[in-house]
Amino acid sequence: MAVTTQAQSQHKRLSSPVVNVGVDSDLDRKLLDEREWLLTDGAGGYAMGSASGVPTRRYHSLLTCALLPPVERVVLLHSTADILWLHPDTPQTRPVDLAAAHFADGTRLGGGPAKLVQFEVGDEAVWTYDVGDGATLRKRLYIHEFRAASTLRYELDGAHGVLECRPLLGMRDHHHLNHEVDPHVRLAGTACGRSATIQRGEITMSLNASGGSSVQFRSKLHWWNDLRYQLESDRGYDDTEHLFCPGSFFLGLEEPAMLLARLGGHAEDEDLLNWPPPGLERKQKRIESEIHQAELDAEEDDPEALHVAALVRAADQFVVRRAHLPRAAGDEHADVSIIAGYPWFADWGRDAMISMPGLLLSQGRVEESASMLATFAHAEDRGMIPNRFSDDDGSPEYNTVDASLWFIHAVCGLAGVSADRAIQERIRDELIPACLGVVDGYTHGTRYGIKVDPADGLVTAGDDSTQLTWMDAQRDGIVFTPRFGKPVEIQALWQSSLRSLASLIETSDIGRSRDLTTKADKAAESIRQRFWCDAEGCAYDRLEPTRSGWRQVFEMRPNQLFLVSLPHMPINTQRAQSLVVQCRERLWTPRGMRTLGVHESAYRGRFEGSIYELDAAYHNGTVWPWLLGPMAEAWLVAHGYSPEACHEAMQMIRGMLDEVTSPDAPSLGQLYEVYDGDTGPKPQAPGGCPAQAWSVAELLRVLHLIRGCGSAKA
Repeated sequence: MAVTTQAQSQHKRLSSPVVNVGVDSDLDRKLLDEREWLLTDGAGGYAMGSASGVPTRRYHSLLTCALLPPVERVVLLHSTADILWLHPDTPQTRPVDLAAAHFADGTRLGGGPAKLVQFEVGDEAVWTYDVGDGATLRKRLYIHEFRAASTLRYELDGAHGVLECRPLLGMRDHHHLNHEVDPHVRLAGTACGRSATIQRGEITMSLNASGGSSVQFRSKLHWWNDLRYQLESDRGYDDTEHLFCPGSFFLGLEEPAMLLARLGGHAEDEDLLNWPPPGLERKQKRIESEIHQAELDAEEDDPEALHVAALVRAADQFVVRRAHLPRAAGDEHADVSIIAGYPWFADWGRDAMISMPGLLLSQGRVEESASMLATFAHAEDRGMIPNRFSDDDGSPEYNTVDASLWFIHAVCGLAGVSADRAIQERIRDELIPACLGVVDGYTHGTRYGIKVDPADGLVTAGDDSTQLTWMDAQRDGIVFTPRFGKPVEIQALWQSSLRSLASLIETSDIGRSRDLTTKADKAAESIRQRFWCDAEGCAYDRLEPTRSGWRQVFEMRPNQLFLVSLPHMPINTQRAQSLVVQCRERLWTPRGMRTLGVHESAYRGRFEGSIYELDAAYHNGTVWPWLLGPMAEAWLVAHGYSPEACHEAMQMIRGMLDEVTSPDAPSLGQLYEVYDGDTGPKPQAPGGCPAQAWSVAELLRVLHLIRGCGSAKA
């Protein structure tokens, strides 16, 4: 398979990977099955699939919408099984089957006379087929922002033809499969032979065809049974389902034709039938502005421009609005949140706080940063920021010790980059009170035994049944990475957040500021005394409670990096340099940082196997790309941002920079959640979410740091 990357001349097109398929073989099709793409609608909805067009996950669809943005997501238009009739109404007429799917009995649709010769994803997803007789068919997919709708556009060059489009519908929660034929799914109505409205329970959707030299809908209600999803099989989940087809749309392709799918009944959304799609130009201008605001602009022949544009486009996909569908006019920055990862994560507090600097601040999106922080601040309770909002009803859930501390870190970061009066007033009136509420909650005690130990000023949390840090895998009552007590990154966050907050309120509340500084001093001294491990040249991972006190636990983990990477470092430069060298040598890989050193007894080098085995490996050796951010920043801090340090930091992230622009990457234009810990003999395979917010965010953030500290190009 010949693969190339096409770089367009403008920033807004720089990040569009193009896959050119040179040989029609089983190997080619398998590789295309394994390459995924993603489009998003800004409200939690999305479309995603494989480059081949074969659905391989339960989440693959041409339209998934959030009923309560950005949660309660449902698969509406799953796919289309298309047949192109070339030379209709002539003796030479012949069908060209474009359907692509796998079935439980081993049957595969696809690979017939229609040859997929190119796939591209950027603002839209585009499949280009050689359909024979010198003719080419292009199938374009665009998902409309904040409209709960997507458009398919078909363009035929070099021949006359009629396309029979058979829409396959899921009309289900995106986490669950249709295991049975539902007799209650019904065609609720048609209009002018161009549209159909379908109902299933409380879900209603509509399909509307337009354009073309002719359009006709013919109803024929039936089910496609036993479609099988290979990636679900690989993950150990149920993998087979049934899909509903309401009939066929016949589209004359002497002119381009379109099919609009949308949530709700038929409506005269005439603007959605236009091409180019409404909102496309606005979206392109926004992303172009974000690239400019990131202050990372490079010459068009500079390969770094490709990385910047790709990362900015990827970052934009995670920014959503809660319960704004459609978006209220003039309310552009209201109720902003950040999706932790597509397709299965919603907006998580920890992930949002860690991701905000890279996804928003690095591109000058300060109003949205303030809005996002306010979304979580308004849900602060007993000194805790929610770690997530329920997928079912959007209610806040509190089960983390670090999200609230990352919240303070993010608020202080916003305050440090924006002098805008309205933003500063919002920080003063909404965000600082929530930050002080966190300090009070932790000082006096809150859920899960989270409380500052008055003996040493450090934060203690949880017990052996809880998973409150970011290393939170648990299944069947087993906590795979027990880190209760006093984890190192929690202490780093606590003392750094106290100092940052003290500085922020120094002019408005000098007494409270001094109290925060006193707390920070006590915590920092305890960190210096109790967390340094001379034998290893780096830090203990945690202090664990015993009957008589506290036991120092050494495990070679990356959590100690936050002692150096956060704004206020509690250890001296000599120790910082030793720590980052140990982490670089023992945990770094080209795809990110291992969560556990290879010589530890609990180390698992491959992220594979059953659900139980995946959870066991999740934080016990599995590599996380987002940790390249604190690794590279800690290296810069420990070495004084020297030119040599900048060069080394750039080398640390180079592999993942190339990943986001490569047409050979498993997630086109995005970055995976995790990778294998082992670096040989076979390549590090990706795992988890195919599009993870903090993987993108931390790469953007630290790239900004590196390029800002000097020439770091290799």
